[in-house]
Amino acid sequence: MLALYRRFFAGLPVRQVRNDGHLHLLNLDEIRTIRRRHRQALVIAALLSVAGFLAYFLPVYALPGWFPAVPLTLPWIGEVVFPWAETVWGLLLMVLEIYLLVLLNLWGVHEIAVATGLLDAGNKDARTAELIGIGLEDRHTGLLQYGIDPFLGLNRWLLITMNLVLRLKGFLGSKFLRYLVQRLLGRFAVREVLDFVGMPIYMAINAYSTHVVLREARVVIMGRQLIEHLAQRLPAELATDELTRELLYDTLEFIAVSKRDFHQNHFLLTRALIDRYAIKVKSVHPLPPDYLDKLRGAPAPLREACTLLIVLGFVLDGHISLRERRRISALQVAGVLPYDKSEVRAMCAAFVSGEGLAGLIERHVH
Repeated sequence: MLALYRRFFAGLPVRQVRNDGHLHLLNLDEIRTIRRRHRQALVIAALLSVAGFLAYFLPVYALPGWFPAVPLTLPWIGEVVFPWAETVWGLLLMVLEIYLLVLLNLWGVHEIAVATGLLDAGNKDARTAELIGIGLEDRHTGLLQYGIDPFLGLNRWLLITMNLVLRLKGFLGSKFLRYLVQRLLGRFAVREVLDFVGMPIYMAINAYSTHVVLREARVVIMGRQLIEHLAQRLPAELATDELTRELLYDTLEFIAVSKRDFHQNHFLLTRALIDRYAIKVKSVHPLPPDYLDKLRGAPAPLREACTLLIVLGFVLDGHISLRERRRISALQVAGVLPYDKSEVRAMCAAFVSGEGLAGLIERHVH
């Protein structure tokens, strides 16, 4: 399918949008274009769910003879009727809908990249693989090559369970709503009502999944340029010995375990700092228990830079969870961060909206 995605992406036209050349900043024209494309993608994603429901149920109702079933005898259950033809038809439509959603996401990522100025006719071939990866929601685990594991110390079974629940949420939500309607309407709940009652949930899930992909595309595109700008601003003499380099390394690990997830922007930030200061990479780099004490006792320029990195680490993936807000409050109480959770959330919103973080960088890098 990757060959199909590449052909589809290559065939998308590059429309000219007046941009300012700053990928981490958005002008009015860029914002309008991105918002218009975003809305269009959400509407199409929701309509794909409607089309899928209609394509599945209408033939089943109108042509029941085309969808035979076979009786099966199951242990401990007894005899059941298995609608094999209806099941196969549903699977085929589900696969088709998934592929159409992927193509829609690729279109949205392409349009955002063009609007921000990252993509043009001259560099499209070079950018294609990276942007397709964003559209396919590839999990970027590049941090591991630097010995940094966001899930270090986290119970793996808990993580597996959480991911399983998240993947099943659409199915579970549909079943719950179907059960609720059946209980409320009782014997008056005809099959057509029960079959279509889950459609709004899947419409919302389709729209939300597309929203997440397009928002992520914007965050990664703007984050790349912001990190490059930061790497140029950080002074070369900031880390001149092993102890100062180690504190920067610890800060990168602190960011990862605070976010508890992989993200391309965190990888880019880590790579930029390790390359700039020639930090010695370890196969595994656990966070030392006295990290905050070491940070408080560091020289002022290094402490300011690490504080900036921590704030950027919370902001660069474009969202701040409730657990992260609690950690920000704890860091403020500990005297590590000069910002409270509302200020950090405002910085995150400014970054995502394209306003930039020039003021934050100016405050901490002299």
